[in-house]
Amino acid sequence: MSKLMSRNAESPLYDDESPGAVPVPFSVALTPVTRGQLAEEADAEAAGPRGLAGFFGRYGLFIGIVALPCLVAALFFGLIAAGQYASETKFIVRSASSGGDSVLSMLGQAPGMSRAADETHAVGAFIRSRDMASELEKEGILRPVLGRPEADFITRFPNLYSRDNDEALFKAYLRKVDVDVDTSSGITTMRVFAYRPDDAQELSRRIIERSEAFINRLNVRAHKDAIAYAEMLVRESTDRLGQTERRLAEYRNREMIIDPAKESAASLETLAKISTEVSRMEAALAQQVAQTPDNPTIGSARERIRTLRDELDKLRRNVAGDERSIATKLEGFERLSLEREFAAKGLGAALIELEKARQFAQTQRIYLQTIVAPNSADMPTYPMRLLMIALVAGIALTIFWTIKSLIDIILEHQA
Repeated sequence: MSKLMSRNAESPLYDDESPGAVPVPFSVALTPVTRGQLAEEADAEAAGPRGLAGFFGRYGLFIGIVALPCLVAALFFGLIAAGQYASETKFIVRSASSGGDSVLSMLGQAPGMSRAADETHAVGAFIRSRDMASELEKEGILRPVLGRPEADFITRFPNLYSRDNDEALFKAYLRKVDVDVDTSSGITTMRVFAYRPDDAQELSRRIIERSEAFINRLNVRAHKDAIAYAEMLVRESTDRLGQTERRLAEYRNREMIIDPAKESAASLETLAKISTEVSRMEAALAQQVAQTPDNPTIGSARERIRTLRDELDKLRRNVAGDERSIATKLEGFERLSLEREFAAKGLGAALIELEKARQFAQTQRIYLQTIVAPNSADMPTYPMRLLMIALVAGIALTIFWTIKSLIDIILEHQA
């Protein structure tokens, strides 16, 4: 509405003959407009394009960033999103080890319990692994749990935007399993989500069973590796000892000697006896020559002494003096004997390690101990509908006020 009165030459407000009238170049007579006509013009202007465009120009940012997201969130979390039940279980991975390292300590001391930190993280990684998802799929439990009729079209597997393959199945499995390890206490908390409470409890129980089987595989592998390594040491030590024995036998056959040390001792004993006998005979001969120089037995005595001295020199050369002597043979024999002694000690140590490994397989084991068994929820835990709607509203309002402040700053600079 652009005017309240219209010009009218016949209006009583315009009279040239009225006394005191002042003539004007452009006379305008105003005609009164009723209240109904004003309302009709206002409604016509509001219903026009300029009114609708002005409304969206003023409130469009709020509608697009705040109102629509909040409406969608309210519709989805309030009417569409399916309730999910959570089954929570707590467990700890512990190792039982003996008090000492020796075989006697293993046999004499009771095993103690300690926390297995590395194995705890290994179990957590295995729970959220493709192997676990594959094993549950082979048991025929994973796919039915993820595709219940109660599920909504977004979280169900398979759904409108995900393919029905192993990769999508694994991602859907990860969305249903949460593992949290408390590093201070070593307690692992696992939460499994499903559209039915029985499904969540059963899936959680199956995961615990598969985790215990994984721990047993770790035990078996560790024990097999330890025993296999000890057995390898025994075989190597046995082979080394056998090779040394063969070399020693070849040496004896080649040198035609059994034990140079014993033979050397026997030769030295013989040398001592002959030396004593020669000394005694020389003393007797000297006495005889002094008393009866013409005695005819003096020549034979001297011949016996010479013969004994030749035998003594021969024995001495046999014991030491050339490369065929017992001393030369004793060097190689002692070297081979020392190698055989070391090989025998190595074999003994390997047998002790093998016994340790066998004791280790019986006394050092890893356990998965359940602290809280998988429970069956009586009401859905997720989604938290009001909280999610409030979260969407808060984020939308934050974005709205940020954009609006930026626009106001830009307009102020342009003004």
